[in-house]
Amino acid sequence: MTLIRSAKLLAIVRFRDPGDVLGALEALAGGGIELLEVTIDTPGALEAVERATRAGRRVGVGTVVTSDQVRRCADAGAPFVVSPGLVRDVVDTAHMLGMEAVPGVLTPTELLHAEAAGADAVKLFPASLGGPAYIRALRGPFPNTAILPTGGIRIDEVASYLEAGATCVGLGSQLVGHTPPRTREDFDRIAARTASAVDAAGGRPDEHPS
Repeated sequence: MTLIRSAKLLAIVRFRDPGDVLGALEALAGGGIELLEVTIDTPGALEAVERATRAGRRVGVGTVVTSDQVRRCADAGAPFVVSPGLVRDVVDTAHMLGMEAVPGVLTPTELLHAEAAGADAVKLFPASLGGPAYIRALRGPFPNTAILPTGGIRIDEVASYLEAGATCVGLGSQLVGHTPPRTREDFDRIAARTASAVDAAGGRPDEHPS
């Protein structure tokens, strides 16, 4: 099973200014999202990924567009990379290094090219352009593809995307905001928003005993 298939939510950290990236990741995990991503253009991204993965977190790297970046992500211990579009070298290098590759797509043609390139899952971006209805339409010709919608999705829309057929839903600024957390209240807000998203996705797995 690919990592994207193993979770209903992916929390994405993207900051333009330096700050406590690791703290943000821990707040997200504390709120209940176990699959995490830091974009490579976030200051201190790979250092945070390395420290988080050493602590047992599943943290990938986003906005990866070159094979050199993939190698740096692998050195940091990232198990997967996410791209805004399809770059064949990124997919090939990720697989060579034992990582999963999640390229970005928008159209059915792009999705076909991503599958032909061996993508482990596809990131549908920006998902807000078509909304849940677009996911539902794609499920006709692509019933088995792991689809990760991201971009402009609100917490109160998570259930609709999952019901429409999304494999996993990516949330970024809705959870962490646009600037790094600096106070205890900032971290608490991230954890609270994350807990709300987890509830919207159906709760934590251990909250639903068999």
